[in-house]
Amino acid sequence: MEIKHNGKEIELSFGFKFMNDIDKKLGMEMEQMSIGQGIQMLAPNLQDGNPVAVGHTILAATSHSKKAPKSDEEISAVLDEIAEEQGLDEFSEEVLKELGKRPMTRNLVPEEYRQAKKAAAAKK
Repeated sequence: MEIKHNGKEIELSFGFKFMNDIDKKLGMEMEQMSIGQGIQMLAPNLQDGNPVAVGHTILAATSHSKKAPKSDEEISAVLDEIAEEQGLDEFSEEVLKELGKRPMTRNLVPEEYRQAKKAAAAKK
């Protein structure tokens, strides 16, 4: 899965760094203590097409790239392009499907996005 930024294609990576970044960005903070748990909030926010969650997803999934969007203006431009060309809901659904393919994130997405379980059930 890729995004376009400044005319360049950037691969989205959904590994541990992505999950850690999302946990921090979408997590909760109470009385100056970070609780995390943002990774559990990702799927519901993506299902709702929440542009902030989509933006944080892109930032976290492209953080490995030197060409990744860094500023609010750059991520806004990427989000505008996705919204115009594909739609935020459709992009969010692609992300959920991608997360459903990966063993570390499969349990975080709703059942309909879990590809490995579908494949295993079809073989039985």
